[in-house]
Amino acid sequence: MQTAAAKCAEPREPDESRTKLADPRSVLLRQLAEGMREALAAGDVEAARIAHETIGRLLGAPGADVAGVIDLAAERTRRGG
Repeated sequence: MQTAAAKCAEPREPDESRTKLADPRSVLLRQLAEGMREALAAGDVEAARIAHETIGRLLGAPGADVAGVIDLAAERTRRGG
């Protein structure tokens, strides 16, 4: 006998937003923002200041809008390795 959930369930394609990895810079920014919030909640203003400064440096760094991606296999071939 099928359950109500099994009767209603429809096969779905993988959701790209759940399977595609975020770029490392975005992941780091998200982690720093969360850490800054937690530091402020705990009253650790110095840790929050450092996280805030680091976020600013990442956002202002050259290439902040697009992180460089290297094809390692192609680079090894180019270098003769």
